[in-house]
Amino acid sequence: MKTCIRHISIKALMLFVLSSISITLISCYGDGIDPDLEVETVVSPFFGNDAVSVDKDGNIYVSEFGQFAGANGNGTRVFKISKNGDVTEFASNLTGPLGNAIDLQGNLYVVNSSGGGSGEILKITPDGTQTVVATISGFPSGLTLDHDNNLYVSNFGTPTVHKITTEGEVTVYASDPKLAGGVGIDFDRKGNLIVGNFATADILSIDPEGNVSLITTITDAVINGFGIGYITVIRNTIFATGIGVHKIFKVSMDGTIEEFAGTGDAAQTDGLLKEASFNGPNGITSDPYHTAMYISEFGGTGGVRKIKFY
Repeated sequence: MKTCIRHISIKALMLFVLSSISITLISCYGDGIDPDLEVETVVSPFFGNDAVSVDKDGNIYVSEFGQFAGANGNGTRVFKISKNGDVTEFASNLTGPLGNAIDLQGNLYVVNSSGGGSGEILKITPDGTQTVVATISGFPSGLTLDHDNNLYVSNFGTPTVHKITTEGEVTVYASDPKLAGGVGIDFDRKGNLIVGNFATADILSIDPEGNVSLITTITDAVINGFGIGYITVIRNTIFATGIGVHKIFKVSMDGTIEEFAGTGDAAQTDGLLKEASFNGPNGITSDPYHTAMYISEFGGTGGVRKIKFY
């Protein structure tokens, strides 16, 4: 098989050694993800049912939006799952916490209390100190960070994506009618923001100048208003949770859609990608080294599921 040789910086090499990660060469064609992978359950039952982030040490953070109680969710916590599977409360006394993102310093950013016409973007330091870094109008939902630790915020209630700088300056990064209903948000390799629309199952791209274009629409994915939960970009391939159809979708940058995992049954069954089942898959992310994918579940008893790449 023809393989691509990738240049590794000294910094990346140090991370490789410190983390003892076995990196395999990736084919020049495709994303290098084995179709014969398996889904396993990390923890269940579990109350965390929204966005998922993984820090550089492999700890998993999951927001507990809970279930809708009026305009907000009734969840109050962000959970931390250690590499050994120990579950602790990383943050509490929140109101329907949604999207989250974590920086290399271990600071977690989370969306809080979005149901009253605006929402807070909280910064939670490793020692648990909470600070409001911005308040965003509408129904802010998903978060992602760029390489300079600027935050980008999708919005379920308004057709916008906001940018929050490290100094706390808030600007509208992009505005387009197609963005209303946006939740999942992540960067591709070219610096474009990819947004998944919860309500329409659209996958959108925002270039660095703020121009919005449609990559594709995942047809028949919206059930009772539930379309795409969150998205993550791995090796320039988009993975989206079909929260209403209980499947994980794989979307190429040219708009090709594939059912990646899940039978479509609302169940929590481990096994091969096409034989395993999810119950309302919602949050989705990979670890910083792209060795595994993690998915939270909105339905049933809740859980965090894992797909290990190698």
